[in-house]
Amino acid sequence: MAEQIRISSQTLNRLKALAMPYVDREPEDTLKRLLDQAEARDRRETCAPHDSSPRQDPIERIPRSRGAVVKIGSQHIQAASVRDLYEQALKYLVETHAKALSEITPFSTSRQRHLIAKGDRHPTGHKFVVPVTYKGYYMEAHKDYRNGIRHLEQLTKRLKLDFKYDG
Repeated sequence: MAEQIRISSQTLNRLKALAMPYVDREPEDTLKRLLDQAEARDRRETCAPHDSSPRQDPIERIPRSRGAVVKIGSQHIQAASVRDLYEQALKYLVETHAKALSEITPFSTSRQRHLIAKGDRHPTGHKFVVPVTYKGYYMEAHKDYRNGIRHLEQLTKRLKLDFKYDG
């Protein structure tokens, strides 16, 4: 039997940010996937020997315990947060690939959210929650590391730039 739960619009927006396009079709799909990941992580941590910490894929680690290192084209970026990563990436892209960037802007990650646009609003009309701006471009940095890196990779591939995540 299906149950109903009430969540705030802020929580729903956070859930939407974690949704994987073409995988998660309903909010429940996202919740199930996140719960499965958390349970798998808990099992790994419970099964790990006490004298060593469990090995985790860097992208699965707690966001505040790490930054991110990526390479876009020839530019290496070391960032302390998704916002920092997007600030550096946006500046690099505007300064070195402005024409190509303007041709694909706005760039959306779903029907409801832009990653980059010429204004601070999503297709739904909602303002960016954590806007990063540079020379008239806006990026939405309200994301966890996993989605932040995945969306940045999608953008760079659309710009025909090499992208490498180094942890």
